[in-house]
Amino acid sequence: MKILFLTASFKTPSARFRVLQNLDIWCGLGLDVEAVPLPKSNWKRLKLLQKLPVYDIVLLLKRLLHRHSLYLLRQRARILVYDFDDAVMFSDSNSEDFISPRKSQRFAAIARSADLFCAGNDYLKEQALNAGARRVEVVPTGVDCDYFRPGPLSPDSSDSRPLNIGWIGSRANLVYLQALAEPLNRLFELRRDFKLTIVCDDFIDDFHCPVEKIKWSAKREVDDIRRFDVGVMPLIEDPWTKGKCAFKLLQYMACGLPAVASATAVTEKIVKPGVNGMLASDPVEMVDKINWLLDHRQDLPAIGVKARQSILGIYDSQTVARRYASLFAQLSS
Repeated sequence: MKILFLTASFKTPSARFRVLQNLDIWCGLGLDVEAVPLPKSNWKRLKLLQKLPVYDIVLLLKRLLHRHSLYLLRQRARILVYDFDDAVMFSDSNSEDFISPRKSQRFAAIARSADLFCAGNDYLKEQALNAGARRVEVVPTGVDCDYFRPGPLSPDSSDSRPLNIGWIGSRANLVYLQALAEPLNRLFELRRDFKLTIVCDDFIDDFHCPVEKIKWSAKREVDDIRRFDVGVMPLIEDPWTKGKCAFKLLQYMACGLPAVASATAVTEKIVKPGVNGMLASDPVEMVDKINWLLDHRQDLPAIGVKARQSILGIYDSQTVARRYASLFAQLSS
């Protein structure tokens, strides 16, 4: 079976974790796979689209194409799959208005055209069905648990060392971390036994506790996460964040870290509170959970071990890649 994956830049998280990390797995399963960024140039895009009939399946990752490109794609692709792990039909949390007529119209056009939608979570599945998609399957974003894995134990595990609260993300997601500033600053007034590490391509200066700022790098991201004692994933509930697939949380858990995440429909399926992590309904409760972890440092290693164990066989990339392969086989039969 010959499959072409059309992505945006290979540097985007969706391309890295929903396609590129799975290529070797799919090859091992006997699939003939190829991934290319969809050209921005109309001429180069036309040349690529003309080659599509040689592929059994074409998967378009997350791109919302204008009418002409979508028409050519649908005409040339034998079987068309659309894959997405964000609420692409809306604007993000930094926008004044989530509703984007252009995005929603393009999303609906793809929904009517594709043979299969692969949605990162149930909320995205519902959006696709409402837009007119014929068949939608939920496929989570898998984490490579051979790559994201626990590091060696720190030689300094004493209770006197400040606990390292860590967050990793992109500039666009700093708005969620910023919501933690006020309650975390209040906690720092009461106790000084923690620090914050921010791994990002940009930074904010809203925190009173010691803050270590690390410029994000794909080569270093695993080592940077391993430096955390606790990972945090705060979110603000809105139409955009409901589409998030909790990949940051999965990265923490794969690295054997206890994590505190905002309670969402996705995280509630992943986390068993007090067993393999913590959930919080708002920033104040999230800081309360951090406070509890500060008082129970001796429990952190056990929570981290259970966190990693709980995602194996469900959210690891091997399992997810096989899920895709099964769907591809159904489509081509």
